[in-house]
Amino acid sequence: MTIQNEKSKQSGLIEKEGFLQQLYSKRGGIKLGIGRVGEAFREIFEKNIPVYHVAGTNGKGTAVYALDHILRSNGLKTGRFISPHLINYNERIALDNVDISDETVFEIYKWIEKKVSIFDDLSFFEITFLIAWKYFEISNCDRAVFEVGLGGRLDATNVITGPKTDIITSIGLDHTHILGDTLEKIALEKLGIVKKGDTVLIGSGSDAAFDGWMAETAFKYGAKVAENENLAENIEYSGDFTSPEQEKNIKLALKAALLTERESLKIPDFHTLKLPARFDFIEPDVVADVAHNPPAMAALAKTVERRLGKVAVLYGAMKDKDVTKVLDIIDKISDAIFVVNLEADNRGAKVADILERAGGKVLQKIKYSENDEKTIEAALGFAEKNEMKLLVTGSFHTVEKFIRFRKWKKRTVWLQK
Repeated sequence: MTIQNEKSKQSGLIEKEGFLQQLYSKRGGIKLGIGRVGEAFREIFEKNIPVYHVAGTNGKGTAVYALDHILRSNGLKTGRFISPHLINYNERIALDNVDISDETVFEIYKWIEKKVSIFDDLSFFEITFLIAWKYFEISNCDRAVFEVGLGGRLDATNVITGPKTDIITSIGLDHTHILGDTLEKIALEKLGIVKKGDTVLIGSGSDAAFDGWMAETAFKYGAKVAENENLAENIEYSGDFTSPEQEKNIKLALKAALLTERESLKIPDFHTLKLPARFDFIEPDVVADVAHNPPAMAALAKTVERRLGKVAVLYGAMKDKDVTKVLDIIDKISDAIFVVNLEADNRGAKVADILERAGGKVLQKIKYSENDEKTIEAALGFAEKNEMKLLVTGSFHTVEKFIRFRKWKKRTVWLQK
């Protein structure tokens, strides 16, 4: 297919509105398994693109953005696929760091709808993945970086065939009701992305024996190379990294690119690398971070202690997260935890859910108002009064709620002038 000209893009706006409703109506359910999307992928596939495929419990986003930065810095036209988005759907699909336009999403969606025989059976995530692949194809990408949505083995992105370059950033106990209740079970799901001939980079953990087992498993699955980020220790690079975990994931990305691109790769300056909502100062006194499980929150807490000291916290969570452990970690860095409701397709936790799961000591620090807007205002006011930063965290949806509120508030103030 080809992207239409500007005149044709502007037509059919009413149809486009209907399409957006159609697309979002498919949200809310996880459909693991690659049978459906595999059949659809075969129907739209036209050309190979060299792929970097990123899985892991925490750090996937950092590795994806780092890879994109490295490849673009070397003059390669690069496609980037992430999940979830913060504010706009278009963030999920980017070409050379520019989000896909509404018109292009619409055009490719309609093309796939006509092309794929089982289109109505596909999930929101599966359709979004197919739109991304087709966009990267018709844009003649030199490289594409794909973030796994959930797990790996049964994720829609796993229809991509090898050989490719895979990164497993970390293994932790998250989504245990879907991926398994042990590190070994979860690791096998993540390693399920490995295809014959793949180059595999594995983030090292605290257990060398477990790391070795993962490398051995990758070889059993057909990997031609299985290494970790420690092999990048002697490579010179510069950047302002907020935590050892962040630097580890950037080193993984760098090592993966060096192994794949070899002598042609030039190491970029990482000072200019933008990592949305990863210890991200979205306002001078507000830092956003999408840490959502105990390992990610523990890493964030160390960074906060080192760089900010005590903070006020705005917190929201998804129902399936270990809210009790996360709050226990937040307790160490904050004396005031403001909590908000998350909807998120009925998967978000309400304030009442958080209160029920908070330990006694932490419960005394939790604050909330009659609605989320007043809670956010109270959190901002508390931080300002006590001359401290406000940390917005717990989920992508918490950060989204805060940003949308601030945009609405600024617009309201402007209209009242």
